[in-house]
Amino acid sequence: MNHGSPEQILPHREPFLFVTEICQLSEGAVQATWNVRGDEDFLRGHFPDGAIVPGVLIGEALAQAAGIALTSLPGEGIGARRPGYLAHINLRFHAPARPPCQIDLSAKVSGGMGALHQFDVVAHCQSERLASGILVLAVPPTTEQ
Repeated sequence: MNHGSPEQILPHREPFLFVTEICQLSEGAVQATWNVRGDEDFLRGHFPDGAIVPGVLIGEALAQAAGIALTSLPGEGIGARRPGYLAHINLRFHAPARPPCQIDLSAKVSGGMGALHQFDVVAHCQSERLASGILVLAVPPTTEQ
């Protein structure tokens, strides 16, 4: 089932769009992937003799996945085009991701209040957990013109 491309939902663009494909999207939850080819510029220095995907970029990929899940909530639909901004991040990193690899991203809404939406997030590579934790996205109020 086609859920649209990440570019149709997120405001991010290359080289800072990390969600490659939306695999499953339901109310408040998403399964997505980030395909790390191994030739990305950031890998040249992280680390030259044994590249690993920077943890902060895995965190950003999870935030982008949460942003996609946000669009599936009632009142926050894709047509609204109101991006959520990262307000809080609490991640634990379990293992490094060595490119080339496919990172599976999972984000599911676990709470919220007003403009704040909390997500449980997990990143895996094959069966190995890379990172897990909680992200909070804030949706700014609409501005009438």
